[in-house]
Amino acid sequence: MSGPQDKDTPNVTSEQVLDLTVETLQAHLKLSIDGSKCNTLDVLRLLIAASAERSTIESACRETETGPSGNRVREQLEAELPQSLEELRELEATFNEALVEHLPSRILNRTHQVAADLVFIPYHGQPDQDEREVRRGRAKHGTTHFHCYATVYVIVKNKRYTLALTYVWCDERVVYVLNRLLARLKKLEISIKRLFLDREFYNVAVIRYLKTQGIWFVMPVIIRGKTGGTRALLRKQKRSGRTTYTMKSPTDGEVTFEIVFVQVYLKGRFGKHGRRWYAFAVFGVKAQPKQVYEMYRLRFGIETSYRMMNRVRARTCSRKPSLRLLLVGIAFTILNLWSFIRWAWLGQPRRGGRLVDGKLFHLQRMARMLSRAVEAIYGCVLAVPCPTARSP
Repeated sequence: MSGPQDKDTPNVTSEQVLDLTVETLQAHLKLSIDGSKCNTLDVLRLLIAASAERSTIESACRETETGPSGNRVREQLEAELPQSLEELRELEATFNEALVEHLPSRILNRTHQVAADLVFIPYHGQPDQDEREVRRGRAKHGTTHFHCYATVYVIVKNKRYTLALTYVWCDERVVYVLNRLLARLKKLEISIKRLFLDREFYNVAVIRYLKTQGIWFVMPVIIRGKTGGTRALLRKQKRSGRTTYTMKSPTDGEVTFEIVFVQVYLKGRFGKHGRRWYAFAVFGVKAQPKQVYEMYRLRFGIETSYRMMNRVRARTCSRKPSLRLLLVGIAFTILNLWSFIRWAWLGQPRRGGRLVDGKLFHLQRMARMLSRAVEAIYGCVLAVPCPTARSP
């Protein structure tokens, strides 16, 4: 796929954006659909359209004039996608290769600040084959059941790149999930300068594992306890500072680590006033408490990757984990390609690094361009027939 720098025109067109996305997915997914009315190219284009429109596969197909039907696309996908839970790891590995295809050269084989998230997609209904498919979590959107995924990513020059994605089983301990993500980073020869984790990783096993591996980290502390625990610890504080704390677990024993606690005055932020305490578990981080807070808040905001992924994720009512993983993987691939286009195609070379205009090619614009490029190929429904008037 040649970029706009190889063309006579300096413009980035919707056709180029769609071609790049299709070629990236096609090179790694290895779908072999060759029907008379539906082939691999049709399926990928319509999956991308559904992602860009945040709609279902059926809805995306229905809005085209000449495209295949939603039932046909779904039937072809179900025949190609993994049928067992064990085969999901193969699909996961496929997306992990697609995610790093267009990474800037300065990311691989380097040392970076890295962040890891758990992404919970709300799920209503029974598991498809196995109870392990659905994980419990804090109530959200009227349910405590989710399909769960973990991601690890870097932010370089204000550009986010997801490096790995993995499916999380119901009974899987997060320390094993984290180990799997970090193993992927090691394979990419990426070293960790500092690891930022969300609150779901806050437990004895994870903290002990990171300290044993010598990985510097920052993660939010979950405030627990009525008369003791971290809640009592914060109540004793009068100003920002740091202290040591020992956390105990009936299954994993105990671990001692450092806690940085920060007092922040809201000053009308989010419509609130007064002060609020934040606490972070840290290892190897010697910055001042307010610096730790700003570092975590500004560079690796909680659930940022989830919110961005959700803007380009197709919806489905399917119970199949393989289809759900496919849609999530496509969404993260689109996010990486969005960062790549902004940097490689739209960045202005200059001393000190490329200059990127964030307003020129925001994520919503890329989604609209993808949708319109698919419409240009299959046409879009612009009129619907009126019902025949009944004779009296």
